[in-house]
Amino acid sequence: MSTSLSRVITVLLALFAIVIIVPLIALATYNHPSPTDDYCFANTALHFGFWEAQQLYYDGWTGRYFHNFIVHTNPIVIGWFGGYKVYPVILLALLVGGCYALASQWLSRFFDTTVKLAVGLGIFVGFITTLNSIPEYMYWYTGLASYGLSSTLFLFLLAVFLAHQRKGFGLQPGFLLAESLLITAIIGSSEMTMVLVLSVLGLITLGDLIQRRRLSATILILLAVGAVSCYFLMKAPGNSVRLGGNPEGRNVPFTLIASLWYAATYVPRQLLLTPWLPLALLYLPVAWQLVGSRQRLSDLPPYLRLHPLLGIAHGALTVLALISLHFYGVGIPPIPRLINLVNLAFWLSLLYNLTLLVVAFRHRFQPDSLQPYFRSLMMALTVWAIITASTGKVVRTVYGDWLSGRAAQYDREMKARYEELAKSTNPNMLMTPLATYPVSLFMDDIHTDPKHLWNRCWAEYFHKKTVTLTGKPNLPTP
Repeated sequence: MSTSLSRVITVLLALFAIVIIVPLIALATYNHPSPTDDYCFANTALHFGFWEAQQLYYDGWTGRYFHNFIVHTNPIVIGWFGGYKVYPVILLALLVGGCYALASQWLSRFFDTTVKLAVGLGIFVGFITTLNSIPEYMYWYTGLASYGLSSTLFLFLLAVFLAHQRKGFGLQPGFLLAESLLITAIIGSSEMTMVLVLSVLGLITLGDLIQRRRLSATILILLAVGAVSCYFLMKAPGNSVRLGGNPEGRNVPFTLIASLWYAATYVPRQLLLTPWLPLALLYLPVAWQLVGSRQRLSDLPPYLRLHPLLGIAHGALTVLALISLHFYGVGIPPIPRLINLVNLAFWLSLLYNLTLLVVAFRHRFQPDSLQPYFRSLMMALTVWAIITASTGKVVRTVYGDWLSGRAAQYDREMKARYEELAKSTNPNMLMTPLATYPVSLFMDDIHTDPKHLWNRCWAEYFHKKTVTLTGKPNLPTP
């Protein structure tokens, strides 16, 4: 790929990334704590103290020890409602940085910054424009602390693995410490991200066994860190409480059949209705240059020496395992915030396996015949990707909520609620439903039943006896 062509593609992807980032940052300025969990976590930290709150949730609800740590630092614990406008922007910056870090380490010294930036932007655009739930990833603090943050940490973990691999994957203390901390945090965020980490560790282990017929001390250390992290996640007393009331939970035959059926529709939908296919095809020339200069298979890094069938099987099993977690745990299909992580795994696996296929067929295919059409083809793929991403749900939703004024009106109404709660001396508050519920920002409202958990957490935080909604809210359809 010529320098001028790569620059044009990079500029187009960068401009489109800005088109996505601008409304996401604008919407963050209208964000507020959600009645869904945010106030409950804050109340626990305020009433029992930060450390005891960790233990209460670990024993009584979930073993997600890192997630428990983050959610109990909820900014409204110190009354900082503005934190809800800041943290989504920080997450967005981390996501962009993680995508670039991964691309930079993946392409290493073989490409200039322009190409690395193009691949990083492609990873970012492919993921952010296919989010199944925007608020659950970015604006709902409880979801951000679990799924949003851990997914960005996962990107950085992959980048560190690649950098470590280039140094020989030996017992370098700096790399091992960074990898161990990231593994511990990611596994401690959710069962979904636990599967992502175990999948990568399994792939590294498989490659080592195939190529070296033994496991290095580095891999054994990382496997031990992963095993200990999984133990503390899965053995928490609270997990039995949380999962105990689901009749279809832990039903293996049901889980397998339901997961395969779900995957049968998920995969073609993602390939045909998202920008992943044109972005993946746009990546192929980069993959060709990445592996084409090496004459022997032994010249490639270990992670590119695997047979493509093993890589495809690994990717398919990872995606299937992620889909199956919710069927196994609660007996229903993955909810939107979980699909966000399924999408990330599928997207990264697609790019990785395309590279393995290029390695396998690089000596059997001569791309010279495409040379006269190459520039036009690359530009067509770029335009295709941008159009597909532009017409997707994410771009329509964020611009719709921002430019229509729905987000601004939601912000004004929420501020009016806080003011009413602060001024009133009535211990039993009646709140009218909001006139606007923007899809990109909103999770759920308080309810008409004052005994509902969200109502009780609201009332407790604002020092009221009860808080009740006067009518059923007209909630948006995602």
